[in-house]
Amino acid sequence: MFGYRYLKSKPTDHVILYSGGRVRRQGMGLSGFVFAPFATAAAVPTDARDEIFAVEAMTADYQTITIQGLISFRIKDASVAAQRQDFSINLISGAHTGEPMKQIVERLRAIAQTACRDALVRSTLDAALNKSDELSQVIMRGIAEDKRLAGDGIGVDRVLVLALKPTPEIRKALEANLREQLLRQADAAMFERRRAATADEHDLKLRDEKNKRELAENALANEQALEAERRKVAEARAETQKAEAAADAEAQRLRLAPWSELKPEQIAALAFKDWANRETTLTSLSLGGDALERIANRIAKTGE
Repeated sequence: MFGYRYLKSKPTDHVILYSGGRVRRQGMGLSGFVFAPFATAAAVPTDARDEIFAVEAMTADYQTITIQGLISFRIKDASVAAQRQDFSINLISGAHTGEPMKQIVERLRAIAQTACRDALVRSTLDAALNKSDELSQVIMRGIAEDKRLAGDGIGVDRVLVLALKPTPEIRKALEANLREQLLRQADAAMFERRRAATADEHDLKLRDEKNKRELAENALANEQALEAERRKVAEARAETQKAEAAADAEAQRLRLAPWSELKPEQIAALAFKDWANRETTLTSLSLGGDALERIANRIAKTGE
């Protein structure tokens, strides 16, 4: 109305209002009515931003590698940035008339690409693929050494290298080589497992044979001990039988000792007496010729 426009900005935007070529007002998140015909404004974003970048570099063995990463940056000095870069905005829509932040990102990408080329020009492809952390530090140093970037009020908080990728053909070759190495490692692991299984089986057989030998030795020792005990028992039994026989012989000798003192005719008389004292009736007595002759001779000697 009557040329006045209400300007509304983001809390993170540093707004600078110009009139007649001079700064009239400035501040963070500045809002209010401005007279559009004579006023201009610039909005400098001061929030931290993360931008993904992808640059290419050549290694020492003439292989192209793509570096993908992330740059976190922000505008530290909005007043200086507004003097070095066009951050003017449309007072009606509040949008930037140009693309200042895109230009800043392109400058950062160019610095990162230059730093990566300088860092990888002396490295082979295999070595370059393992330099993510080193490249992050190299890019960070390259940005810190860029005095123009610092003079424009731009500050970089961190740089991360997320991926290092060779060309598709080289990648396939590397994958084939890696696959072959993994297959060889798998074959070696399988051979090692088989060797270990064979060694374990051999050790198991040896332990089994050792156990069988120990069991046989123990059984033999037990058998020998049992045989020794049997021998001792047999010897003791023989000694017992020998002692019993000696005792029986001595007893027999003692029983027969009185009979050795008797005369034959007395023994015969005792025998007849024993027959006579039997309960059974003696009905007959048979004597041979020799017996009768001996009796007759003994009676004759007794009569004399």
